[in-house]
Amino acid sequence: MNQAYESASFVRCVVPETADIQAASAAVAANPESGDAWMKKGHALAKVSMMREAEECYAMAISCDPFNWEYYRHRAHRFLSCWRFEDAAADFVIASRLNPNDWNVFYHLGLSYFLLRDYAKAAKAYARCYELTDAEPELIAVTDWYYMTLKRLGNDEEAAKILARITDHMNPGENTAYYARLLMYKGLKKPEELLSTDPEEVTALELITMGFGIANYFLQNGQPDKAYDLMERVVKAGDENDCYFAFAYLASKADLAHKG
Repeated sequence: MNQAYESASFVRCVVPETADIQAASAAVAANPESGDAWMKKGHALAKVSMMREAEECYAMAISCDPFNWEYYRHRAHRFLSCWRFEDAAADFVIASRLNPNDWNVFYHLGLSYFLLRDYAKAAKAYARCYELTDAEPELIAVTDWYYMTLKRLGNDEEAAKILARITDHMNPGENTAYYARLLMYKGLKKPEELLSTDPEEVTALELITMGFGIANYFLQNGQPDKAYDLMERVVKAGDENDCYFAFAYLASKADLAHKG
């Protein structure tokens, strides 16, 4: 996906004056050369979905301390939220050079490359993330995306190898959707067990969360029409419910843009 150039605009969004934003703004005013103060303001803005404004705060943090890997990591997250995948990948690469042992950085670097459809680089990032994984919830999360990436590269042997580590008695923590998708890939669950075929029984969040994984399953099994129809539903649900920065929504949009 080619990233379009952007032109600066003087039109600004109205920033809600939440207690967190007010406190963070006061901290920045008191110490404008503090990278951490700018970072915390970015966090406060991101909490209310002010992603571009948050991104600008992380840029200010970087200007205060250009060798702090966390600032690049947080700005990269917000670049993803703004669909700026190339910029996100660039910042995650910088963060990975400054800290080569952070699981979160490599996980989202892999996602950035996946969204750019550079599956070879995505696999390399996920491989490093996989090496850094200790706990089961994190293993489940990285295996889901790593497996999809390997399958798209045609590396079925390695994909089967990492999928074999997933069992039906693991602790997914918050990653229940990823876990269900992995069990589906293993043949232990059917797509209709993850997502009802009756649209009236499916919430928007359920559709977005499960939809892309099931669509990916359909692609792997030679059912592209069903896959793209489901991705269209995911994107529609995201548009109608302001879930434009959900990873499954972004991945669905990227695939639909290249389906021809």
